[in-house]
Amino acid sequence: MRLFIALTLPEEALDVLSDMQDAMPEGRAVEMDALHLTLAFLGETPAEALPEIDAALRSIRAPAIALHFHGGAVFGGRLNRVVAVQAEGGAALTDLHDRIRSRLHGIGMALPRRRFRPHVTLLRTRDKRAATLGLAAIPPGALGPFACDSFGLISSVLHPDGARHEERARYPLAGS
Repeated sequence: MRLFIALTLPEEALDVLSDMQDAMPEGRAVEMDALHLTLAFLGETPAEALPEIDAALRSIRAPAIALHFHGGAVFGGRLNRVVAVQAEGGAALTDLHDRIRSRLHGIGMALPRRRFRPHVTLLRTRDKRAATLGLAAIPPGALGPFACDSFGLISSVLHPDGARHEERARYPLAGS
């Protein structure tokens, strides 16, 4: 199964993200139940590995995260683009990301080496103009803080109309 680990976004953050999407005139908005901030992408993973992954993630003790959204970004190439809002969670977010990677590495999982650029994807498009309009709909100033008190192990199944996500497990952060 295709797995990733994501910070759980509170309802207040989802409302703000939905308002941003509503202001984007073109492109395919990411469904509300699929909005997330990826902490680690595991990719195709055998089901037999789930208990060990779950145990590794349950062992993490980390503080809750005060998340802010600040400005937009466009990722992707010439044909496929995503419009995202950038996120900042300070040292707590970076530390959680590092702890997750360390725990997974400790159980023998080789994760792709990617620079951690916290963001939430809002819109997908193949059109440069739609990406530009989407980017313009993201407020330039900081929004938040939003109290994030957990993270989850998510399975993702790709469909022609977009990925469908299912939370397999949720892990609390301190102060939650």
